[in-house]
Amino acid sequence: MEEIDQYFNQVYDQYVNKIYRFIYLKVSLVETAEDLSSEVFLRLYRHIQKNNPVIENPQAFVYQIARNVIADHYRSKKITVVSIEKTTIEIEDIQERTREQGEVSLEMDRIKEAIAKLQGDYQDLIIWRYVDELTVPEIAQITGKTEENVRVGVHRAIQALKGKVDV
Repeated sequence: MEEIDQYFNQVYDQYVNKIYRFIYLKVSLVETAEDLSSEVFLRLYRHIQKNNPVIENPQAFVYQIARNVIADHYRSKKITVVSIEKTTIEIEDIQERTREQGEVSLEMDRIKEAIAKLQGDYQDLIIWRYVDELTVPEIAQITGKTEENVRVGVHRAIQALKGKVDV
């Protein structure tokens, strides 16, 4: 049991921030991202207890759990549309803090909004490659695709993202 806890703690410490960020960028709500992140690591712990305590590729395994948890979340709920008015109020609050911070925040919001408009696979590829800074081989392991398919997917995701970002 101690071996299981030690291994779980190691995987948790290594991936908790990346998984939280990945989920947050997909759901856009802090509370939901926290809940879903907890669910990811609960499922991981149960898997480790039930099966082999050492997973061959923990990064790919944890991201796959995260993808499943996000899918389950959206399947179990109706997708809520974020109000433009609410977003405008949030943007105004950011601008009040400082102009420079506001400009950076607005740019990040624009990009985040554009990423949210992409299809799910493209969102994942953008987040993994440019936010989590995973390599193409690491992404290939997570998705089960070839490295060439991942490269093409990342390229197409970037092209799609450029089309969504107002220039």
